[in-house]
Amino acid sequence: MEQNPILDLFKLTNEDAQMIVVGTIFIYALYFALRSALFNPLLRHVEEREGVTAGALHTAGQMRQKAQALRQRYDEGMLQARIAANKERSEVVGQAKVAANAVVAEAESLAAKELQAGRQGIGAALQGAYARAETEAKVLADTLTAKVDSQLTVH
Repeated sequence: MEQNPILDLFKLTNEDAQMIVVGTIFIYALYFALRSALFNPLLRHVEEREGVTAGALHTAGQMRQKAQALRQRYDEGMLQARIAANKERSEVVGQAKVAANAVVAEAESLAAKELQAGRQGIGAALQGAYARAETEAKVLADTLTAKVDSQLTVH
């Protein structure tokens, strides 16, 4: 039997070459058999998972955008509510100050009237006291004069 020069290079026999050819054919046959039974379903499953993952990522991105828009609307609403509340508080405080000033002014007016009435009452009481004191002084002077006269005439 004649040897192939390539087989001589690797020190292979014809049987080894036949085994290589048969093994290669077997590997190709096994590959094609497993491709339709195992590899294709596995690749389809991986592609489906990638599609689901991509869809989920897209949905998550949309939800994130919606959440950011809602957050922005919420923040804007809260800002507007705070501004309105501060404005209303300022108005209420202003009205309270006006009301307080009115109450204080009324109290001052009433106090001034009562003070004036008290002063007039005290003035009238003083006039009455002066008049009584003057009358009593005249009566006392007349009484003393009469006593002094009666004692001087008796002696």
